[in-house]
Amino acid sequence: MRFFLIFLLSITYFFGGAQITFGEKQKQTMLAKLLPNDSVVYYQCRVTNATIEIKTPQQQVETKNHQITFTEKFVIVNNNTNYIIKYYVSSLTVFPNRKFSGLKIREKEYWNFSFKSERPLSETEVQFLAGLESNSKETIETDYPISKYTTNQLIIKQRKNFEQLLPKEKISISELLKL
Repeated sequence: MRFFLIFLLSITYFFGGAQITFGEKQKQTMLAKLLPNDSVVYYQCRVTNATIEIKTPQQQVETKNHQITFTEKFVIVNNNTNYIIKYYVSSLTVFPNRKFSGLKIREKEYWNFSFKSERPLSETEVQFLAGLESNSKETIETDYPISKYTTNQLIIKQRKNFEQLLPKEKISISELLKL
């Protein structure tokens, strides 16, 4: 009997899923409700100043600072023992970005997301992402496109469920997670 209990506890420990403690407000997030072997997608679009450089075999042109949109995709997977993040970046940088709100319906091919990196997330990082979802403001219709008034937005999507949010602070998920 004792052997059976030890065996049962070890199976629960190894196959019981990622054990992250979420705060009361965070328990309602899509990330906290993520089942084992399932995923949630965070899209972030933020405005930044950038110097644009164009290179051809014969010429190189550099422009002054412009405002561009930086659109990133983060796929967070609960793989039973921990959370893994897969990081993608879009080549579309048009500002104002009127197409970003379309991602809540379906990701389109022309966004050209390219894979950049993948790594496990620490408990603190998972809690940060859940906190970002729970502490952001819901958008209203006029907020949907990225413009000079809404320069940092998130779309959090799991299958047909989605939220489009305005973070309270101007943050970059990729910079904070060092992706």
